[in-house]
Amino acid sequence: MQQLRRAVQAVFVITLGLLLAGGVLFVAGQALGLVVGQGSWLTFLNEFFKPGMCIAASVCAVAGFLLSYKSPQRADVKQEATTR
Repeated sequence: MQQLRRAVQAVFVITLGLLLAGGVLFVAGQALGLVVGQGSWLTFLNEFFKPGMCIAASVCAVAGFLLSYKSPQRADVKQEATTR
């Protein structure tokens, strides 16, 4: 069970990192496109960059839900179980 939790935790961390980095690049690209006056840059970002960010956000949300669904046992509970 711990291996599954670690795998879900890894997926959560990876997708969260991708989502945060993608969000910064997306907003910076939009701001730059507005300053330069290139509407085509905004269209490009919305058509090709945004879908990947939405997928990463969805996977991150599902992984976060799974991580919060069942928390690992506390250390003191494990210690009591081993002393019996």
